[in-house]
Amino acid sequence: MMTAATHFRQEALSLTSVSSYILTLGLGSQELQISIIDPARNRCLWLDEYALMEVNTEEEYLTAIQRLLSEHELTQKTFWKAVRVIISNQSFTLVPTSLFRKEYAARALSLARGLVTSHESVQHTVHPAWEAVTVFSLPVSWTEWLLEVYPFETIQIVHQVDILLQLSTKITEEGLLLYVEKQAATLIYLQNGRLHYCNRFVYRASADLIYYILFVLHELKVNTEVVQAWAFGEITEASDVYQGLLPYLAQLTLGLPESVAIPELSADQVPSHRMVTLIS
Repeated sequence: MMTAATHFRQEALSLTSVSSYILTLGLGSQELQISIIDPARNRCLWLDEYALMEVNTEEEYLTAIQRLLSEHELTQKTFWKAVRVIISNQSFTLVPTSLFRKEYAARALSLARGLVTSHESVQHTVHPAWEAVTVFSLPVSWTEWLLEVYPFETIQIVHQVDILLQLSTKITEEGLLLYVEKQAATLIYLQNGRLHYCNRFVYRASADLIYYILFVLHELKVNTEVVQAWAFGEITEASDVYQGLLPYLAQLTLGLPESVAIPELSADQVPSHRMVTLIS
């Protein structure tokens, strides 16, 4: 069995009472993430992250995670309190609530990223606080597989951007949120209590990401001397991205603002802000 790049267990975890826990699966282009949250105590009890470096298509990815999970100790566990699936891809768009119609969701997504095919399942998430709707897609084969594996649970499918938008509702001041992944990053800008900007960038080099961020801030006319900025995810104070942004963002800090409470992780080797979308 493949070894998890990140592997955490909480001593309080009891796999005999999974009906009290929320199982989360994070499906990215080349990784699989698994977490178990105890909502009653707001605590993360389980965290696994697997790197799948030799997958090039959605079909290869599904085959890889099916093989991996067939050997995983959680596979035989059913009747979870809920199963949440987080999709991390570029197949998404945001639509103002006033313009959104469910029957036209696929058309809205097609306008943003190209034709949606019959092999894709189009989903949407409403964000009342921001008067916006996230429209995104994932392969139909993935949704069919999920229904086979978890036929008795409530399955909630969301986009990674949905988690970040939900977290941002807890921030009252003007500010920038930068969530960094290995090959992508999401930038959210809040102004006057409203969602002013949200986008996810794919990048190869740190210099590219820094350029994208600074270009957006320039276009939005953000006062980088005073705006609060929080960087979290796959980023440290010593990383090239963080160091590259410091000269331009005077109020840049690592982690999340105190107003954003996320489940306790209790793992010194895994900072909570790094896995925030998986444990929130």
